[in-house]
Amino acid sequence: MFLGENTNHPPSPGVPELGEGTHKTNFNLRPIVLWLVTLMTLGSGILNLYSVMGPALPERKVILEKIFPLEFLHLSRFLTVLTGFALVISSINIYKRKKRAWQSVALLSVASIVFHFTKGLDYEEATLSLVLFALLLFTRKIFTVKSSLPDWRWGLLRFGLAALVAFAYGVAGFWFLEPREFGINFHLSDAVYRTVEYLSLRGDPQIVPHTRYARWFLDSLYLITLTAIGYSLFALFRPVIYLFRTVPHEREHAAGIVRQHGRSSLDYFKWWPDKSIFFSTSGNSFVAYRVGANFAVALGDPVGPEAEMEQTIREFMEFCRENDWGIAFHQTLPDFLPIYKELGLRKLKIGDDAIVDLAAFTLAGNARKEFRQAVNRLEKSGLHAVAYEPPISAAVLTQLKAVSDEWLQIPGRRERRFTLGLFEFNYIRSTPVLAAVDNSEKIQAFVNIVPSFATGEATVDLMRRRIAAPNGVMDYLFVKLFLQSQEKGFTRFNLGMAPMSGFQEKEDASPEEKAIHYFFQHLNFMFNYTGLRAYKAKFASFWEPRYDVLRSLLDLPRLGMALSKVAEIEN
Repeated sequence: MFLGENTNHPPSPGVPELGEGTHKTNFNLRPIVLWLVTLMTLGSGILNLYSVMGPALPERKVILEKIFPLEFLHLSRFLTVLTGFALVISSINIYKRKKRAWQSVALLSVASIVFHFTKGLDYEEATLSLVLFALLLFTRKIFTVKSSLPDWRWGLLRFGLAALVAFAYGVAGFWFLEPREFGINFHLSDAVYRTVEYLSLRGDPQIVPHTRYARWFLDSLYLITLTAIGYSLFALFRPVIYLFRTVPHEREHAAGIVRQHGRSSLDYFKWWPDKSIFFSTSGNSFVAYRVGANFAVALGDPVGPEAEMEQTIREFMEFCRENDWGIAFHQTLPDFLPIYKELGLRKLKIGDDAIVDLAAFTLAGNARKEFRQAVNRLEKSGLHAVAYEPPISAAVLTQLKAVSDEWLQIPGRRERRFTLGLFEFNYIRSTPVLAAVDNSEKIQAFVNIVPSFATGEATVDLMRRRIAAPNGVMDYLFVKLFLQSQEKGFTRFNLGMAPMSGFQEKEDASPEEKAIHYFFQHLNFMFNYTGLRAYKAKFASFWEPRYDVLRSLLDLPRLGMALSKVAEIEN
């Protein structure tokens, strides 16, 4: 959630914002008007900068010198430069429809009117600023994108640091330059004075560059000054800070929607306290998401009536746009890909869920000979499967924790969240557990069973073993779990996703998707994708594709950073 706002109720989609009416023509004009305001802001800023390059008209200058002292006229020109630069910077955020940018540009346009008159009676430029101000008033309702609250202390600190660096650069440059560069041998006091002159954008007509390097040095001083200003102004227009918060009644409502409309093995995790929840306008659908690196990552597809899918996705996209966040739906089913495409989003296949056909699963016959022999071997050594029903006792939980802690010591293993659970006593206590136990009643490995909302499907979450557990112990547990699920009437078992595992025959894949899969598969020494798929293929009867859906494949680096943030365990 973000500062001072309720993220659970989006603005009504499709309502025009150019005026009070709701005619569709107004809504369609919004992009054109937004471009017009952006270009007017940019043009006004450029005109401000250009207008101070030359002297004021003589007849106007005489009038101003009778009214204002010369120092004030210099200050007015300096403020015009700052205002122009601020307008140029703000045009970017005007295009993003930032509300704070609208407020800033409105003030800057008024300031420009004043400064244009006081620096040279430039009523022509002032007229353009007046037109910009009027246009901003007319279009105020389209600027709804929120920014984080400005951190003035941090902004001033950044500006101070940038100014200090620029000052040191200028002093060192003037002091160490050869006399031939400007025809002057600068002493330290001269270097300090000249640097202050140039950092204030006033310059000094007595400083005439004699070489190309000297001219470049002066230009670089101006550039550093403008960069320092821009660097500090950037703090005013950051995207909305995401502050995570959910409340119990929201999670209870989301859980009820999942029980009624759930359709995937991920849906169980969507009402967990580590997710934010976005409810549709109707309240009958929701999106579970987190924000990392200013990128909203939704877990799977929205949950709710199928008839509401398009509207819910559209509302969530608008919600993210209002907050200036990127957006992606992570591990979606193929079911709603046409809707995402219609809304302008792109798909990227990220893997396949391994599905075991329980109706056909058996240990009989040559095909399952390897599993049958492994089960017999382990049971002869004293290993046996024990099912623990919730609530799990404290003694069993202690053993399970010891197994989990050992598993975490294996290189590459760590706790994650978002798409799965993590070992917490309250969580594990509340779920069925199937464990492999040896002769001394010591648990060697375990899985905890969680509900899947796909029809007839069973699945698990955590799968952990001791470092010195017997070889094949996880295979043993899965075989026992498949047989147990058969007895309970399940028809399929979901072993989870094998990432970047390629494409099946005749599968629709874009050249970009194929290239990305090829790239990751050839980094197998880092990710071991092929090994994970090979292990799950021992059991899988078939595979079901899973996708990431995002605005552009160019957003992939940001999505990668966001996923690492949202899956990170906070200490």
